[in-house]
Amino acid sequence: MKTVKITRKQAEPVLKASFPEYRGRTIRVDFSGTVCFHDTNWGDGSRNYYHGVKADGTSKRMVVPAPWVNPVEGKTMLIPSDVLIVEHSIFCGHDCGITIYAHPQYAPKWLTA
Repeated sequence: MKTVKITRKQAEPVLKASFPEYRGRTIRVDFSGTVCFHDTNWGDGSRNYYHGVKADGTSKRMVVPAPWVNPVEGKTMLIPSDVLIVEHSIFCGHDCGITIYAHPQYAPKWLTA
């Protein structure tokens, strides 16, 4: 669908629930309705971390086991309407920011904000 950049202020509640230690300003929202879990293990200085944030504000971090038994790498998941998937990306040792994956039904709210 569409990816938009948002401000830290707009993302503050989601950041507090998922990555409160994040101090950067690169924050995007992706309204595709799906998320593909990739680079969930360290490789060549790159890794993605994922948190699920429910509508009530509770958060759950995705714990990834050893690479040889990783059940989520490369898997695509449909995003429920009451959950945001928050990804923090490190690429070749550089912080690439936060991407919030949201169900497309929320696009009108974020796009008009």
